[in-house]
Amino acid sequence: MIKGIDNANSCWNDFQHDKKEGWLSWLGISNKESSKLFFIIASLHIIIVMVQASGKLPVGFRAVTGIFEIGISILLSYRFGYIGMSLSLITNGLAAMRLFVIARQLDMVVASEAGHLTGDLRIITDSAPGLLLNLSAARVAVMIVSIIVAYSYEQERKYINRLEWLACVDGVTGVYNHRYFQTRLGEEIEKANLRNGSLALVMIDVDNFKKYNDTHGHIAGDRLLTKTAEIFKASARQEDIVCRYGGDEFVILMPDADSKSIISMIQKIRKEFSDFLDTEEFRIHRNEISLSVGYSIYPELARNKDDLIMQADSALYQAKNMGRNNVRIYRDVFEDIKTFFNSNEQQLLGGLRALLGTVSAKDKYTLGHSERVMEYAVRIGKAMGLSSERLRLLKIAALLHDIGKVEIPESVLNKTEPLTPAEMKNLRRHPMYSVDILEPLSSIDMLIDSIKYHHERYDGKGYPTGKKGKEIPLEARILSVADAFDAMLSDRPYRKGMKINEVLAELKNNSGTQFDPETVEAFLSTFDNSDCDSHSISHSIDEAI
Repeated sequence: MIKGIDNANSCWNDFQHDKKEGWLSWLGISNKESSKLFFIIASLHIIIVMVQASGKLPVGFRAVTGIFEIGISILLSYRFGYIGMSLSLITNGLAAMRLFVIARQLDMVVASEAGHLTGDLRIITDSAPGLLLNLSAARVAVMIVSIIVAYSYEQERKYINRLEWLACVDGVTGVYNHRYFQTRLGEEIEKANLRNGSLALVMIDVDNFKKYNDTHGHIAGDRLLTKTAEIFKASARQEDIVCRYGGDEFVILMPDADSKSIISMIQKIRKEFSDFLDTEEFRIHRNEISLSVGYSIYPELARNKDDLIMQADSALYQAKNMGRNNVRIYRDVFEDIKTFFNSNEQQLLGGLRALLGTVSAKDKYTLGHSERVMEYAVRIGKAMGLSSERLRLLKIAALLHDIGKVEIPESVLNKTEPLTPAEMKNLRRHPMYSVDILEPLSSIDMLIDSIKYHHERYDGKGYPTGKKGKEIPLEARILSVADAFDAMLSDRPYRKGMKINEVLAELKNNSGTQFDPETVEAFLSTFDNSDCDSHSISHSIDEAI
């Protein structure tokens, strides 16, 4: 802003003498109020020009404009046309200025139907590096009032830059925020396309942060997040972009990073974080707090911005659900299984992949669900000693088990209220819809049966046929456990996800009724005992539908 007006006091006597006959009295402003108004105007660096509609200057105007030294007359143009102005620029900077609007502006206001006009003007001269003026004029009764606010352009840019910076930075951690991440991600993908390069997206979650924050308070929680963000910034390359994605999640954009660079940065982060947890303040929480990491790479794995976010998020989800404190890269499972099919079947797989994408678009819960069920099912299958051939088919069945949901309306899949009996009946048809879609692969009986019967219950109360016990194919029994496990862990439209120890306890409690006891026992054996020490909760797990 322009500095204070040095000769304001010297004009005070003239102002006091003229004010009784001047323009302030025309507005009904008292002597006491006019004194306050004079210094308010001076301190705000606002020039007020008031004239009669005829263009005649009132008596008091001489005192007010005497605050500003008279300078040269110049002709300036802005969007309202050519305006004649008198401007003073002092050689030692912008210490004082006089500017008043003359006939052209007054004529425009008088002729204007709206009775007012406004505009911005930027002046650059040798003695003034930048002056930004905001001009407005309006009719007020028999008067025309013109208000001119002057800013230093350089100072204004500093303020704007500061505001833009604050809009992009997370207020707690000091790294970039989610808004900036979304903008920068699109920009970095465009740059990668132009240079035929790549972009890695690394997602990191602070495990058990909510519990720590609830126990020790928000100040301690903010301190943990801030230190964690500092570790990320120190471990990342200079060209990498660290952002807070939300809550206890962070993301790091790594332009043109190869697998070696990504793994190297992640290892450095994990080591620095481990050393940080050895400090006195956090040592007691060392076994509670950890980092789960998931990442993907564009265009090697992801096809676009949304794909990249979805894949990194899915990889992070898998890392957390496999016991936390893990690192996972997103894998294109369709590429993994494609080699197991002949050329005709591979063409079918391309269509199935598109259908799964459609299901994911309709049902937010399904996003990444099939891949996670595949991971859990393979984990159970290995624990039960399945052959490599059966594990291969189990992997395919898990990936395709919900493909029939493409026939279910989106309004049903995302409904937050309880389903009506008709809606539930339709939803429970999805295993049969899957069988119809997969008919070209019907030569692989085990694959079809695994998908068809994965909602049967061990006690015979499931669907679609009511099979029970060992009548249900083993692979279907495995899918039932893996599917329910992921359903309980995941947020659904009508409830938040459960904790892993609660889910494992629920599986154990329903062993022999909903689930095959041997399958549950095999799955539980892959977890630490501490994960199973939890009380049963009231959530029904017959919701993996």
